Amino acid sequence: MLEIKNLSKSFSSTKVLDDISCSIELGKLVALTGKNGSGKTTFLKCISNIMNTDNGKISYRDSQFLFLNDKSNIFSDLTIKNNLKCILRFYNQKINKDLYLKYISLLGLEKFENLPLKNLSKGNLQRNKLLIALNVSWEYLLIDEPLVNLDHSGKSILKEIFLKFKSQNKTVIFSTHNFSYLSDICDECFEFEKGKLVHVN
Repeated sequence: MLEIKNLSKSFSSTKVLDDISCSIELGKLVALTGKNGSGKTTFLKCISNIMNTDNGKISYRDSQFLFLNDKSNIFSDLTIKNNLKCILRFYNQKINKDLYLKYISLLGLEKFENLPLKNLSKGNLQRNKLLIALNVSWEYLLIDEPLVNLDHSGKSILKEIFLKFKSQNKTVIFSTHNFSYLSDICDECFEFEKGKLVHVN
C-alpha cells in the first residue's frame, strides 16, 4: 500500500501541495482530477521521488515506480526501440523481444519503429509511453495525462491496457482532464483544488 501523510510542496511563495494525506492500495486504478495548476503533476512527481517534498511522509515499502510524462520521450534522436532500451537500462532491466514485438503491434507503432521520436506525431508519442509501460517491470505506474492527443482507437487501447494492469494487481495513478472516459474502470478519483485534496470518490 502507498501511504501519504501531510505532503506539502511549495515553489517560492506558492504552495502547490497543501497537507495532502491519502492511501492507495495495490491493484487500483486512481484518477487525479482538477484544473491546471491544482497540483496533480507535482503530486505524481513527489510520490515517485522525482521531486523533493517540503514536508510529509511517503511510505511504499520499496515498491518499483514508473513515472511517465512528456520527458519519457526525452531521447528524441533515438528510435522507439533504442529509447526503450535506454529507459530499461535505468531500471536495470533488459528488453524482452517477444513482449516488445507483441505490444508495438498492438499499439500500431511497428511502421514507425525506425523513425526517431522527434519525427513522431503527438498521438504516437503518447502511444509510445504506453509501449514503455508495457515493457518495464513496475508495481506503481504514475502517468501524466495519458489520454491527451490519442484518437478514439488509441483511447480504446489505453483502456484495455489499464484493465490488463489491474488484472495483474498493478496500480495506475494518472492525471486527467477527461475522467469521464475512464470513470467506469477507475476505483477512485482524487480531486485537487489549489493544492488541496478536496474530494475522494
